[in-house]
Amino acid sequence: MTTRRRGSSTIVVAGLMLAATMTFAPMNASAQSAVVQAVTDSLIDVGRWSEAEDLLYAQSRTDPHDARARAALGRYLLMKGAVRPGLILIDEARMFGLPPALAAPTLERWGQVLSWRGAGSFGADSVVKAREGRDPAALFSIPLPRSTVSGDLVWADVVTRMIGTDSVLTSPSRIGLETLEHLVPSYEPATRRLVLSPDPRSALRAEGRRYQVLRDERGVRVLMGPGRVRSLAAALEEIAPRWWQLDLPHGFLVVR
Repeated sequence: MTTRRRGSSTIVVAGLMLAATMTFAPMNASAQSAVVQAVTDSLIDVGRWSEAEDLLYAQSRTDPHDARARAALGRYLLMKGAVRPGLILIDEARMFGLPPALAAPTLERWGQVLSWRGAGSFGADSVVKAREGRDPAALFSIPLPRSTVSGDLVWADVVTRMIGTDSVLTSPSRIGLETLEHLVPSYEPATRRLVLSPDPRSALRAEGRRYQVLRDERGVRVLMGPGRVRSLAAALEEIAPRWWQLDLPHGFLVVR
């Protein structure tokens, strides 16, 4: 079954590449890359992620010095969780001519994600009693120190949008999930028990069903099945798991 599906995907990708090459042959490399990017965006939106990835790799191999093709592949790797390789490709695309106005925001935003992944952790799992978030898009709310002096706590909604800690002192308080992703958070909705692990490979050993995820600045998307993509919040509502763990560095959600 796997071989047949892969073969079908390859045929579809080959057809898209051939169509793009034949139809847009008069265009320059940048214009062709824009066409391929539009096609891959559409494939991602309809849940054909492996085909989108194949198309991006094929386009990048066609012209390794095409800045926009290299940037598009780099962005997809970022979305999959391969942040360091993705940033390398974006930086190479900049050197090959990608306009700074396009490269700089991506390098800055995802560089911050990489910085959070390098944040210090602790020697054992940390268990947090979370609350239901006030923001409808929040996964949960966690207590954070308002300052290092007073010892007061503020309850911050954890959202999938990449906002870092910029909104931690707003009302309601919010932080981006990227601030916790290096701790591969696991959560029990019934008890609101949140576990933060210092082991970045803990989810790889976890038992349960796995779903592929992609993440961008706006949030996390889950591939529920062929042609079915949901936001993380919608996916969790549909699956209604007793327990889940999100491993953004490796690009999957595990549930049971």
